[in-house]
Amino acid sequence: MSSVVAEWPASSPELKDLFSAQAKALGALRNAPRTSKSHFGMYADLATLIDTIREPLAQHGLAFGQSFCIYDEGYDVLITTLHHESGQFVRSFNRIKANLPPQQYAATATYMKRVALAAIVGVAAEDEDDGEEATRAAVVSNVEDEARIEKIGMAKLREAKTDEERAEILSKAEKRVQEGTLSREALVRLASAAVDAAVAKPKPAATPKTQAARTPAAAAQ
Repeated sequence: MSSVVAEWPASSPELKDLFSAQAKALGALRNAPRTSKSHFGMYADLATLIDTIREPLAQHGLAFGQSFCIYDEGYDVLITTLHHESGQFVRSFNRIKANLPPQQYAATATYMKRVALAAIVGVAAEDEDDGEEATRAAVVSNVEDEARIEKIGMAKLREAKTDEERAEILSKAEKRVQEGTLSREALVRLASAAVDAAVAKPKPAATPKTQAARTPAAAAQ
């Protein structure tokens, strides 16, 4: 992450004014109301957290910003910045996998934004570690993605006309299993469908016998 930090410094050279303003703001800040519920306890969602901290921060010349920066090795970086009107600032950096399915990425990004923002401001937004919300969304997303992949595989098997085409489809499904995007059970179902399709494949139509050409003499008889 050194390249990201080089482009986005972790803090300004001076922080005295920022820390002084933050100390005053913390006197007015209260922990965000925990109005959302997970299996691990109550927590404040991102919108509630922002509504709670925005005005007390603004009253003391403070503001915040959050953005994503492309990292490498399949990761993005969430950059959270606490600004002071003097130009001083402090930042935090949190990595997030970039190659997640959209629903899982959104859930994880929202969770990370909430945790990072609460930490840099200095308030609590949850009773316990409620990463369960992001985990639950990830599980739902994985199930939906696997069902979609299996459905596409079944459709391709129905369209396949040769054993070679069916073998190629199963080979790709096997790679999905190795990648973790398809379960072994789904692969077994696809293999079973491939066998059924091979057994039920239509037999080539028999070539119709050509009728002997009738000569004029034969036609006259």
